[in-house]
Amino acid sequence: MTGDYKFDEHPIGELPADTKRLQELGDKGVLLLMSDSTDSHKKGHSISEYEVKGNLEEIIRENIDRRIIMATFSSLITRIQQIFDLAEIYNRKVAIDGFSMKRNVEIAKNLGFLKVGKGIQIDANEVKNYKPSQIIYLCTGAQGEGNAVLMRIANAEHRFMRILPNDVVVFSSSVIPGNERTVQRLKDQLYRQDATVVHYQMMDIHSGGHPAEDDVKSMLRLVRPKFFVPVHGNYFMLKIHSQHAQAMGVKKENCILAENGTIMHFEANACTVDKKKARNLNIFVDGLGVGDVGEIVLRDRQKMAEDGMFVIIVTIDAKTGKVGDRIDIISRGFVYMNEAKDLMKDARSKIRDIGDKTSHKDKTTNWVYVKDNLRDRIGQFLFQRTHRRPLVLPVVMEM
Repeated sequence: MTGDYKFDEHPIGELPADTKRLQELGDKGVLLLMSDSTDSHKKGHSISEYEVKGNLEEIIRENIDRRIIMATFSSLITRIQQIFDLAEIYNRKVAIDGFSMKRNVEIAKNLGFLKVGKGIQIDANEVKNYKPSQIIYLCTGAQGEGNAVLMRIANAEHRFMRILPNDVVVFSSSVIPGNERTVQRLKDQLYRQDATVVHYQMMDIHSGGHPAEDDVKSMLRLVRPKFFVPVHGNYFMLKIHSQHAQAMGVKKENCILAENGTIMHFEANACTVDKKKARNLNIFVDGLGVGDVGEIVLRDRQKMAEDGMFVIIVTIDAKTGKVGDRIDIISRGFVYMNEAKDLMKDARSKIRDIGDKTSHKDKTTNWVYVKDNLRDRIGQFLFQRTHRRPLVLPVVMEM
């Protein structure tokens, strides 16, 4: 199993991949290779970190009089090291902002993985003491996360940082699939404030941690597995990776496209795939609870988020079976009650009618039946009037 990898001949702060050891493993005979497929559809090799550093230096050199704000992954210590190195060369201070970024930098420094020149790093709140041309502001938020530092700066919600018209904002990261909309919204907000935005689609200022086509072929050439299972990626990425494996000599029948839950058995000369899949469920962490939020709870939350909720509170006289004088209604996220008085009046009339007809005298009323009728029929009434389906919660009290 490879995990994420790439073949970088000129890494920053790391050793190149041990291709000799991989070759030795291939010579001994590898039964199965399971390998990262995330960038298998991209041509060529992954970009070298050395090339990324050169392009980052070009940005700093060409914007010598401007403040530079850089956003990247807080776990990408080699990129952070590059930025510290360039700041020292060009006589700039580096301000770190973002909880995960500050934590990772301190851990990496303590373990010796990050080397920072004396006086290069400053606290984020010290930026005001320096000219814009003396600052590199290194922060989190390159994926457009709502509460991350860069989004707060762009929205003028940060405690002390604001975008200046001459700022250069560098996204030294790729966009994680699914984050395209939030990242674009962030970029638009920065452009509105006349910042210069530089991202990986404009120049090579990010190298991902996943192998491109030539990298996966190199791995297959070194390891030469008998069986191959592509992992980590969308189905089309797995499919393309499988095609690369076949091009490198793995038999088509020995390339298994497995989805989550697939059970496989490997022997020296055969692989069998069970028809039955392993149980494969999402486990949700909600507050202190792990796995205790089920489908019904999530469905209710989604319904409330889409159309709000409509709470009905009624009392029914057990002796007469009639609804009491007062019917309370609470609307949240559905309609503003002061501006929907006619709807509320008609809803109360409908509730009274349903309650009177479904309850009985002498304590024989089925209260579950009454609640179900209120929920279903009031829900239908509200949809007819508004074309919205709020979550209807009836509360029935006996008096």
